[in-house]
Amino acid sequence: MVIKIKIVLLLLLLHTACTPEYVPSLDASSDQSDIISATGDPDGRVGELEATFLSSKSRFTFSESSLTSNTFSVSYVSTAQNFDVFKWIFEGGYTSSGSSTTSSGTTIVEGNINDPATSSQIGVLVEYRDGFGRYDVTHAVANSGSFDINTKSDYVTYEYLDDLKVQNSSNPSGWSNTSGLWYSPSNLSTITFSACENSIVGFYDNDDFTLTEPIEISKEFSNFGTSKKNLVFEYKIDFIVPPVISNNLKRVSLGYTPNLSLTSSVTIEDGELWFNSSNESTEFRQVVIPLPLISDFSLKFTKYPSVVNSMGRQAYPFNLCIRNIKIVPSD
Repeated sequence: MVIKIKIVLLLLLLHTACTPEYVPSLDASSDQSDIISATGDPDGRVGELEATFLSSKSRFTFSESSLTSNTFSVSYVSTAQNFDVFKWIFEGGYTSSGSSTTSSGTTIVEGNINDPATSSQIGVLVEYRDGFGRYDVTHAVANSGSFDINTKSDYVTYEYLDDLKVQNSSNPSGWSNTSGLWYSPSNLSTITFSACENSIVGFYDNDDFTLTEPIEISKEFSNFGTSKKNLVFEYKIDFIVPPVISNNLKRVSLGYTPNLSLTSSVTIEDGELWFNSSNESTEFRQVVIPLPLISDFSLKFTKYPSVVNSMGRQAYPFNLCIRNIKIVPSD
């Protein structure tokens, strides 16, 4: 009998040793977070939560090609209900009180709705001093048994949006138009040209329709910092006479020149960032091009002529339309 009991006990021990330990799954509503957690306060509020909030305008654009004014502000207010504690996390933002700022430039505001010293921070005014960029916003709330976190990536943006002005006597800061064949939307408003609305338009002809040289527009940009950025624009090739065969000729190109503060006797030729040789007359297409990490630079769009026919005129003339020119921060 003693031997049988020992055998049974040995089998039980072996079974226990080979069975993995049971780990209960965690309820997401009671899980922990590095940002905020349920308070566990028996006197606190209970029930479901949603970390909602409202803000003032959070998307800003500027059209000056020299970035000089960088600071702007956004106000936020929590619209959450049924919470005891809250937290704001503002990437790149600063507040006047009740906050702490990390070495990475992120400001944290937190408090308790029942504490008069911090409850007013459910509404906060945030100043963004770095200007050009995209910034995340996080709002989190918790009660005795639950919490909710609401992160909005790139919620605040500050980007360059071109005003599509071509240089003239009243607007010397526009795109330089040495050929005289580029027109801004305001210049086109007195004529009918519906094919390329709200665009800078490069036309195909001169007085006798024998133009055989490229036409260019260029613009200088300065003080854009060394952050990662993309040039974004839309273009359309509007053929007057569509080509019958593909000849792989350039229709349009984008040039880039870094402004390196060299002496005036040194000339830097622009490099080509992008070009297109399409034979199709299409709807507008968007182009996104990473720009080099330099603060001061020039951009140049070039429209090329088509082949010349036996009459000395362009065989397949076209207009080039460019719009929605932006410089935006990239990830």
